[in-house]
Amino acid sequence: MNLVRRWIPVLVASVVGVVVLLGSLFRANVWLVQARDLLVDWAIVLAGFALLLGILNILSVHGGRVVRVRKGWGYSLVLLGSATGLALVTAIQGPSAASTQVLVDMLIVPVGTALAALVLFVLVGAVFRMLRVRRDAASLLFLAVAVIVLLVSTPLVGWEWLAQPLRDWFLNVLSLAGMRGLVLGVALGTVITALRALLLGDWPRERRNVGGK
Repeated sequence: MNLVRRWIPVLVASVVGVVVLLGSLFRANVWLVQARDLLVDWAIVLAGFALLLGILNILSVHGGRVVRVRKGWGYSLVLLGSATGLALVTAIQGPSAASTQVLVDMLIVPVGTALAALVLFVLVGAVFRMLRVRRDAASLLFLAVAVIVLLVSTPLVGWEWLAQPLRDWFLNVLSLAGMRGLVLGVALGTVITALRALLLGDWPRERRNVGGK
């Protein structure tokens, strides 16, 4: 029974992944394209339910923190109030209404900007820590790229003629190439892991307690 429960999800996931991949590669085959579109639609529905479960989990965790007045309950209250207000306005007015856009600009955009600023500080701190540990060619290259990206992203008055081409080249050439490489690596790693699990039975061994404890 454990073997059946272990192999059936892997088999279903592998078949679905192969069908979607073939439907994306062989677009001239109508049956494969239709099967791919159907599976993608099902995945969107499942993603919607997963999002709903995530929202319920947030409400449970942060709501319990507010009710029990635990540490950080004020932040949880702000989170719940903001999410509830935005959800109500979106449900009543619609996602494209002016009031919804105002709330998005007042809540979502500042939060995203703050997170981006935090990522910047974390990146700079990581560079300094890395240089303290090692000073090889890769570290210096990473430092040079980070400095150049920060400089071309800063509004330099009078130097737009130089900053704008560099910014476009970094975004459209280097960043896009790196992102595509990461996505391709993740995709290949996922396929290889799935094939090893499906064909070779390469499963991670479960840790068992010694002595039956």
